[in-house]
Amino acid sequence: MKNTVKKLAAVGLTLTTVMGLVACGSTTDQKVSKSSEITKPVGFTVMVDGTVVKETNGAKEFYDYLNTLNGQLNIEWVRPDHAGYYDAVANAFNSDDTRPDVVLLSSDYLTLYASNGFLWDMTEAYNNSELKSSGRLVAGADKLMEALKVGGEDGALAMYGFAPTRGNGCVTYVKEKWLTDIGMTAADISGTMNFATYYEMLKKMAAKEGKTVISSAGYIGGEVPYTNYLPEFYQQAQYTFYKNSAGQYVDGFTEQAMKDALARIATAVKDGVLDKGSVAYTTTLARDKWNADASGVFTYWAGAWAETLRAQLAAKKLDDKLIAIKPIKELGTYIERVSPSWAITTEAENPEGIFKYFLETMLDGGDIQTAWEYGAKGTHWDTKAETVTVKDDKTAGVAYTEGQFHMLPNVETPTVLMSKNFMDPTLALGSYPNGDPGKASIAKIAIDGEAAFNEQSTVASLLQMTPKLGAYIVDINKERNNVIAAVANGSKTVDEGMTEYNTKVGSLVKEVLESYK
Repeated sequence: MKNTVKKLAAVGLTLTTVMGLVACGSTTDQKVSKSSEITKPVGFTVMVDGTVVKETNGAKEFYDYLNTLNGQLNIEWVRPDHAGYYDAVANAFNSDDTRPDVVLLSSDYLTLYASNGFLWDMTEAYNNSELKSSGRLVAGADKLMEALKVGGEDGALAMYGFAPTRGNGCVTYVKEKWLTDIGMTAADISGTMNFATYYEMLKKMAAKEGKTVISSAGYIGGEVPYTNYLPEFYQQAQYTFYKNSAGQYVDGFTEQAMKDALARIATAVKDGVLDKGSVAYTTTLARDKWNADASGVFTYWAGAWAETLRAQLAAKKLDDKLIAIKPIKELGTYIERVSPSWAITTEAENPEGIFKYFLETMLDGGDIQTAWEYGAKGTHWDTKAETVTVKDDKTAGVAYTEGQFHMLPNVETPTVLMSKNFMDPTLALGSYPNGDPGKASIAKIAIDGEAAFNEQSTVASLLQMTPKLGAYIVDINKERNNVIAAVANGSKTVDEGMTEYNTKVGSLVKEVLESYK
């Protein structure tokens, strides 16, 4: 019997804090098909977060549509609340009875569960797949798949997750209206600013608007690279353990770069530039602030999200002109996360079949890929002759001819058009032999934004799991987050926070670092 994941003991932990909830080791061998023939799986469970079209936004229609395309796989979908997704994942892994057959995992959780023997090694399946030899994979796709390899229970690197898209990352958007209100233009921030120039802009905005300028989705993110929602403030600071330029593993949290970053954040809160409520904001709450014009600078995802942010402002009759700034001088580049990936657990009866008929088809260059990118035909997009008008739009709408691909009003928010499903078309690792049918529907701001991000970013590195890291990361990350919150909101100085960190978890940090030697 496989060791189980210990029960989640606290609420509100960051994504990586559950890494310590896994009992070390597993004695269950991977399930191997008795026949060399790969058969189609029928009836398996898939656990996924809100990045797949949500229940309130036409999920059932997507499930039904996908089922007709993939030959009636009859998937049972498990859809926890997006904000509490990894709490639900941890609880599901507590028992063989609740562990899903397929699960979407961030890079942290992929590393965690692979190292403890809960995930199926799909290296051979991918290497022998039709997809890999098809010629449909975009340039660099194999390199990105290679970057997903993590250590298994035996420590050997292998492919335990499949990612059909690039990881993407966050860029900083500035509302042009807020900029012009302080006498500046887009041209003034078109080059590479330094932090002093950037911060002076923020202070002028705060003074002019009489409110904070930035409402971020937390002071620290919950997955690699962690610092992506406040990149100008963190700059080169590392939240967790990493291998430095000398090839040694160190705790980035204790380095001077992090101390300086925390001081910048605390100053921004004190100056009224950064909303102190950010300590508890989810991505949804941070977007709500932005959409209500309660913030004027927002660091969020590149690509399709640029159009979503713009469209939601337009729907509220607010000025929708946005400027995506280049990474500031001290930051150097934005960071592209390692893409969340689909893992097949060792509970799956037919992992080879699931890989071939479910995962691999996400990049089939045809109807199934279209469904994963745009959703269900007739609900999220269509090709029939019709006139499409979003809710509250007083214009005549847009007329489409028969066969012309077009997006439909968002089911959940009908004042805007649907933009994408799980896969951002600008990030997909597979191409269409006859061209992406929905390419014309992709907003220019999304295409240009993703291209700029790709030029201005570097890919984050994965931290390999060790038993000590798995055992202690809960306590370490909890204390890191406590220190960040306390320093940012002024209840502790940077030095006081670091002293407390070293007192409470310094010995654990030392043991983790020793485990990498």
